[in-house]
Amino acid sequence: MTERVTSRHNPAVSHLVKLLSQRKYRRMNGEFAAEGTKLLFDAIAGGADVHTVFQAEGSDIPALPVGIRHIQLPERLFESVSTQKSPQGVIFTAGIPVPPDLPKDGRFVVLDGVQDPGNLGTVMRTAAAMGLDGVFLCGGCADAFSYKTVRASMGAVFRVPAYEYSIDELGSFLAERDLTLLAGMPAGESLDVRCVDWSTNVAVVGSEGQGVSNGILKLAGGSFRIPMAAGTESLNAAVAAAIIMWEMSKKR
Repeated sequence: MTERVTSRHNPAVSHLVKLLSQRKYRRMNGEFAAEGTKLLFDAIAGGADVHTVFQAEGSDIPALPVGIRHIQLPERLFESVSTQKSPQGVIFTAGIPVPPDLPKDGRFVVLDGVQDPGNLGTVMRTAAAMGLDGVFLCGGCADAFSYKTVRASMGAVFRVPAYEYSIDELGSFLAERDLTLLAGMPAGESLDVRCVDWSTNVAVVGSEGQGVSNGILKLAGGSFRIPMAAGTESLNAAVAAAIIMWEMSKKR
């Protein structure tokens, strides 16, 4: 059954606006919101628990599975809620997925303080393409379920789990699996990324501004570097992570 809502003050619309704009509210409710028909059906196909679909009147979407609440909004109201300059006519809410237990022989990458949601989403998208088992988020990374991250990931957040770990939790995880953390460094006496045994090592990529934090460096058992041409100082965090994950996939 389709409901029609015409007021921005409607509880369902107010809830949607908060999910789109407030990380704390998303975490408190265990729910997120994202926009676009493709992302909606990627979420459904990925097993996400889709709660409500908001549709702009006059737009078309395929039939929804039974049990999903369907609300139509006047076009002007929908545009006032939308996060996009050219709205696609669909915004949805869903439960934040609970990441599964990690396999002992899995492949992972650690992000430390990567705060740009576009970079995080790109890393998630690449991790899905390279067959990684998970991405660890440490040191105040961007929210994996902000609408910006979900959009940049092209739905990969529904296929690759994101694990938010403290430094202590990450240390325990590595010790339990006898894995060594290697910190990405732009130069110095570091291993060439192409020569690392990624079956026994896990890479950490730091933020573009600060690099790998001191807390994570204390946990690391070594470092690696991505060879670059003379005069090049660093790479975008998402690009660096993509190169690392490609090397991991080659040796899998």
